[in-house]
Formats: sequence, C-alpha cells, structure tokens
Amino acid sequence: MCRMVCWIALLTALVPLLPAWAFLDPTVNLDAGIFIGKSNGSANAYLGIPYAKQPLGNLRFRQLEPNEPFFGIVNASEFGSVCPQVTEAVPTGTGGADEQTLDAMLAAKFPDAGVAGAEDCLRINIWVPKGSKPGDDLPVVVWLHPGEEGFVNGLLSLTRHTGAFVFGSSSSYNGEPIVARSIQNGQPIIYANLNYRYAAFGFLPGREAQDAGITNLGLRDQREALRWLQRYIRSFGGDPRRVTIWGLNSGSESVAMQMLTNGGNNEGLFSGAFMQSGFPLPLNNFTQLQVTYDALVNGTNCTSALDTLECLRQVSLETLTTAMNAIPPETIGEGWEVIVDDEFIPEQPTTLLMKGSVARVPYIIADTDDEGTETALFFTTLDTDEAMREWIATEALPGASDDEVNQILALYPNDPAQGSPFDTGTDNQIFPHFKQLAAIEGDLEFQGLRRFFLNQTAAHQPSWTYLSKLFKTLPGIGAGTATDLLNLYGPGDLTDLLINFVARGNPNNGTGLFWPEWKVDSRNILTIANDSTLSIENDTFREEGMNLLVSLLLENPQ
Repeated sequence: MCRMVCWIALLTALVPLLPAWAFLDPTVNLDAGIFIGKSNGSANAYLGIPYAKQPLGNLRFRQLEPNEPFFGIVNASEFGSVCPQVTEAVPTGTGGADEQTLDAMLAAKFPDAGVAGAEDCLRINIWVPKGSKPGDDLPVVVWLHPGEEGFVNGLLSLTRHTGAFVFGSSSSYNGEPIVARSIQNGQPIIYANLNYRYAAFGFLPGREAQDAGITNLGLRDQREALRWLQRYIRSFGGDPRRVTIWGLNSGSESVAMQMLTNGGNNEGLFSGAFMQSGFPLPLNNFTQLQVTYDALVNGTNCTSALDTLECLRQVSLETLTTAMNAIPPETIGEGWEVIVDDEFIPEQPTTLLMKGSVARVPYIIADTDDEGTETALFFTTLDTDEAMREWIATEALPGASDDEVNQILALYPNDPAQGSPFDTGTDNQIFPHFKQLAAIEGDLEFQGLRRFFLNQTAAHQPSWTYLSKLFKTLPGIGAGTATDLLNLYGPGDLTDLLINFVARGNPNNGTGLFWPEWKVDSRNILTIANDSTLSIENDTFREEGMNLLVSLLLENPQ
C-alpha cells in the first residue's frame, strides 16, 4: 500500500519538472499541474479549464469559491459541459420563407439550445498563438457569449425588459480564426471564452436570493473568471494588464454590467470593453420577480420547507431543471434576467451611468442597422393601429400618455418605406405593422440606449461606435442583430478593428480609414455598408424619435 501511495506522490512531484517536449501536444504549466491542450490551426487551444470550484452539491446557488491549486496532468483538449439552461428548442416563427430564414439563423446562433447541461460547467477556454510563452505579454480578448434574450418556454416577451439569460454556451465559438488573423496582422493576441451560470442557476430572483447574497450569480461568475485570468494568463504568454472584455446581446449587456458594478471600480480586471447589440436596460428588482422564485419552489415541492433556498440546493438536477422548464411564460414574465439587487447592481443601469459609476476604460459600442426585425417577426398579432397603440402604452413604455403615444407613432409611422429593415422601400413588410414595430423596437432597445451610453461617458474616456449594414438584403431581417458577428468571426474588416483595439486600446493602426472617436459635439460613427465599404458618418439618424423613446424610458424605468 505504501509503495503505491509513495509512487503516486513521486509522480505528482515530478510532473512540474517534465519539459514541454515530453508531450506531443501543447502544454501549459499552472501551479503544479500540466494542462495538455491541442493544436488548432495557427493556435494552441486549452479547453475546459475550471476557473473556480464547481457549484455542485451544497455549492449550488452560492457565490463561487476559488480553485485549490492545480496539480497532476490534466487533459485540456475538449470543451466542458454546457451549463444547465432552459431546454426548449430555439423558438420559431409562424411559417413562411422569411421566418424559415430566421429559424436557421437562430439555430446557427445557438447550436446548444435544447441541451440540458450539467452543473460541472464553469470552464474557460483559451486559444494562444503557437509558440507563445510566459513573458510574451500578449494582449487578451475575453468573449462573453450571448444567450437568447427574452425567450421563455418557446415564447418571446416583447417588452423593455428583454435581458433574459436563458441559454447559451462558449463551446459554440472557436477563437482560432481571430488568433490566426491577429498573427497575420502582426499583432498576435490571445482569445478566451467561458461558461457562466444561466437561467435559474445563474439569475435566481426573489427575497430569498437577495437575503442570501446570490443574485446575479452569472455576472459574478464572469467576474471570478476575470480574476482567474489575472492569476494565470501570464502562464499562457498573456498580459493581465491588457484584457478586453467583449460580448453580444446578453454578453454585451454583461460587459456593460461589469463596467457598472462596484461603483465603476473594475479592480484592474480589464482594460477595454467591446459591446455589440446589448446595453443597460431598465431592470426589475428582486421583489418584482418573487413570483418566479415561488413558482420554482412550488415546482420542486419545496414549498413546505423551513428554508426553501436550502431545499432548492438539495433537490436533484433533474427535478430542478424540470421545474424550471415547466414554469408558464405568464408566470416567469421576461425570463431569467439581471436584476437591481442593491449589491452587484445597486441601482438602475441608466442611473449608474448618469452618476458616472462606470469603469473609465476605452470602449467600442456597436449596433446593426435593423436590430428590431428578429424580435418583430414573432408578433404577427400586432397588425392593427389599436394593437400597436396598446403595445406601446402597456408593454414597451408603460405609463406613456395618449399624447406621447401619438408622438411616437408620428415619428415612427406605419410607412414601409420608413420602417426596418431600413432603406428597403416597400419590401419586407411581413405583416401590416411589421416594419413600424421593428423600427420602434430597434431604436428603443438598442440604438437609443447605445447613444445614451455614449452621451453619458464619451467625455470621460475614449469611445468609438459603429453601425453595421452587412447582410442588408437578408429577407425579412435585413442587417439584424448579430449579423455583424459573422464578419468578426469571419474574419473580416471588423476583425481587424477588434484586433487593433485589443492590442492598442484604439481601433486605428495608422493604415486604412481613420475611425475618429465619438464626441458629444462630433458624433462620428463608422458605417459598414452591405458591400463592406467603410465610411464615417454623423450619428444623428432618427434623433428626435430616439430622444423621445429614451426620455420616456428614463421617466418610468420599472
């Protein structure tokens, strides 16, 4: 017995002393452990590395604890599990060729939707240029993956609270094309992405969650992953002083929340931010979503427990996910979402912005031209003037007066030539009010809040913004949400701008079109045309309409 134990102890002690050439695949030393990755084109990939103790057993519904030091030989050649998520398939439209196109886009965007997942899922994946080593001090970009916003049990909530974190996974994204492009451009960077808790596991609301300090766990997971990178990225050849966080949709909202939490003190965890199609929206608080917590407790037969939260920790994963998926849409409202919790997000994001409680780092903030089309496709019932008026006054902007609704409809008339997809004439009018609805939704949820973010921060930190019109000819959708991502991961021109920004803190590199900063008195916006032509224009389109929508949003944020 002693012989076996002593032999294992000796092997463990010798592992850190083994040279890299002792392994056929790429390796990285972390603490007393050797992680064996795999070659992936121009990069070496290290996949599925746990960045904290996994939230298993009694650690479910708790803030993360740091890992114990690594030791031994660890396989890092495969992605980890998807985190538990809503297992409904990606929702579909009501039929027709245009909605079939949307269905295909959503399925491609969320290939892991419908996968139940496992709680042993909090892993980080890192792609490094081949040959990189400690001391190279390469800049790092961290991708916070999107989850579908507002989708709940196959339905979509078309309201101003579309920040639901329902499903998604880092394994859907391969960092090799971006790393390869950075090498080609002579500015090698490291790419990382990560999983974080979703749905009930990461965004549990209610008084019980508030009192236990476990609200917004998904955002806290991201924060812990960034701390892990600070401790270990040098081992991969990275520079912890140059870390850019980047996201799309709820990933972009996550980036914004990381900038807004902690009074704007980013703890040195990141030096830049890149936000695509997702900005701080008015949030619910824990009391407004108490019904969601209560429904989960009821569905797990924890109602009679003295400590319902402890009961939720003890039920099986299957019981918990079944209950989560069974909550009716009318009960769950807007889904599992970021909430104002008096701690991680102490006030409305718009209030924090106006107070200046934001990390003062350079950032890029971006939209596509037709942000509202994908959402609008699901609402064929909003096909009359009265239905549109009711939606504005009761869902989009509760509290808006009749006069204010009239102003909105005057600025966003039911004229297909003025609606979204913009600049497509009378084409793409899927149902009578489709393009009007898409225009209002896009400006209310995306364009207006992008400008609000810029107006509140651009005087204090370097800020750039772009508008993508790529894929404008896509039937029904036009340049919809995430269409620019195809260029970024393509790679394409936007990839080059991303790499410049990650490497320099500035998207310009002295060649090509100069992209000036956005200023209150000089509202420069980089526009990417459908044919990929780049130009600098004035960010003043539909200004009166956006100003009205945002002002009404601020008057009644909840």
